[in-house]
Amino acid sequence: MKQILDAAAKEEPVLLEESTPLTRSLQLDRLASAFNRLIEEQARIKGTGRGYSEQIQALLGRLREAVVMVSSDNVILSANPAFLELVGSHADPTGKRLDAFLQGSAFLEFLRDMRQGDAGQRREIEIQLQKNTCWLEVSAAPLQDKARKSENYTLFVFHDITRQKRLEKMRTEFVANVSHELRTPVTVIKGFAETLIEDDAHLGREERMRFLDKISRNSERLHSLLQDLLLLSRLESTELVLHKEEIRLEELLEEICEGWKPVVEQDGRRLLLELDPAAEIIYADPLRLSQVINNLVENAHRHARGYSEIRILGKAAEGGVRLTVMDNGSGIPEADLPLVFQRFYRVDKGRSRESGGTGLGLSIVKHIVAQHGGEIEPYSRRGEGTRIEIFLPDRTDPPTPGPQSGTGIG
Repeated sequence: MKQILDAAAKEEPVLLEESTPLTRSLQLDRLASAFNRLIEEQARIKGTGRGYSEQIQALLGRLREAVVMVSSDNVILSANPAFLELVGSHADPTGKRLDAFLQGSAFLEFLRDMRQGDAGQRREIEIQLQKNTCWLEVSAAPLQDKARKSENYTLFVFHDITRQKRLEKMRTEFVANVSHELRTPVTVIKGFAETLIEDDAHLGREERMRFLDKISRNSERLHSLLQDLLLLSRLESTELVLHKEEIRLEELLEEICEGWKPVVEQDGRRLLLELDPAAEIIYADPLRLSQVINNLVENAHRHARGYSEIRILGKAAEGGVRLTVMDNGSGIPEADLPLVFQRFYRVDKGRSRESGGTGLGLSIVKHIVAQHGGEIEPYSRRGEGTRIEIFLPDRTDPPTPGPQSGTGIG
């Protein structure tokens, strides 16, 4: 009997040293056989349980969604690797409170409502993660331990939807901006056209020509805006194909300067070109590169108040060519500088619209530079002018036919 008790304590099979009339009369040998079968069955069940547990852990480890189970007092019982990545932790969170990782009243409110049965089991919430504001889609399932009915658990699944929320916001803002930009010229055209139709008999030639001029200029502005929107859409998709080739940089820049000199220098201002002889050849799409430089010169001419000169610089740089368009105008406030490449962003909003700009030029420039694998940076100080620097890399591989891959940068 002592052997059986010792084996039970160790959860090991029992082996009786000998079979005697006493053990047979007490049926200890049958008891030992039954006990051994129970031990084998228990080992099989434990092995199966471990196998299921390992499979579940492996499955949770492959999930991109963060999964965590907490007790009734919000203590973490288990969590998968995606949860650690979400909260930016490398330490085992088991035994710690969930609200130590997810900060914000919205989640605690959802947890309270869910347990009280006052809310659904899925909600989009805004929380603080690693000092950043994020959006999570939270799904929750209440669980109960059947062996201990007083124990209640909650299984949470977190899906990070921050990127989708930002894209939704960008799309909403873009639609609002486009609507606003289109409304002004359309309203002007409609108003003056209606006046010409209704009051034609009472309008003199001079007033009629003034109305037609307003209609013409706003039609041109509307056309430019639509063209820029279409180009920006193509730049952000895979539709645009860059036709790269070797370009003589001097010829390209001189042609651009020749077109802008009559416009810039009509009021005594100057347009200067300074080119490093070492920057003789550049590998790029000539049409798109011309568009980049033209947009930058136009932007300086329209918006750099009080400028007396615009300079176009081309210099050889390590691994490529650096192109610069700079002016000595009023400059851009420091707070506005990081935003100048955003769509429809204007430093001086009223004056920009009066000058005829669409607000998309610099955004288009940044996309074209990015599709060439280059970089663009603005530099400016109030009262000291503005400098836009572009770096375009040298060709490292021979040109290949087909579309060039590019990434839209908004």
